[in-house]
Amino acid sequence: MIARLLSRRYRAATSFEVTTVDGVPLVGARLGDGPAALVLCHGFMGWHRKARIVAFAERMAERFAVFVFDLRGHGASDGVCTYGDREYLDVDAVVRLAREDSGLPVATLGASMGGIAVIRQAALGEPPDVVMAISTPARWEGHRTEAVRRITRMTSTRSGRRMMRALGIRLTDTWATPDDPERIVEKVAPTPLVIVHGRDDHFFDEENAWRLYARAGEPKRLMLASRFGHAEDGFTPAFAELAARRLLDILPT
Repeated sequence: MIARLLSRRYRAATSFEVTTVDGVPLVGARLGDGPAALVLCHGFMGWHRKARIVAFAERMAERFAVFVFDLRGHGASDGVCTYGDREYLDVDAVVRLAREDSGLPVATLGASMGGIAVIRQAALGEPPDVVMAISTPARWEGHRTEAVRRITRMTSTRSGRRMMRALGIRLTDTWATPDDPERIVEKVAPTPLVIVHGRDDHFFDEENAWRLYARAGEPKRLMLASRFGHAEDGFTPAFAELAARRLLDILPT
């Protein structure tokens, strides 16, 4: 599997396994310590041992007990990817584990598809204490960027799906057409929501962040960056420090 060849080990982490309410086994790692737990959710084509995810998780572990894992259909976890639809059950399972294992307040942080998953989990599952959604689309359809068109070709053609499997990504054969993120984001309240988006995002334009923000209930915060890119593109040491400060400012002590 190509993903294994591109994976990086954590310097100090404990592996965990947890099963979702719909029976999907998930694999992840716990690392770090701090006054709160952080459930970290990668985006499409990510996994918890991808180099950029590892680097970001290790930086966040300087301030949090971090629970980072493979979403269904990705990496070492079972199941099939549903592009953020059923992934909220994955987040829900790890939020419950983080609460039980750490006894601490819990924040969720998700990027792109992971951002959809953390919004859906806070709206439909057992909510965490704060949510940070990064580079998250407001709707499923209507994106005209070349990056989205490229991913669509990769996920909808036989050759593209073979490539996805070589990368360790198993895709669903059906699409349930769940509610757009902007249609359920109001249900996140009263859990605090932080929306982060790059004005230079090459997948989903800035309008997506404004649409989510407009429909979200209070308390909410919008953070826009002129140079961030998409999702893990922006996972720099400086952003890790900023994200940690924002989350800890909001989390109960």
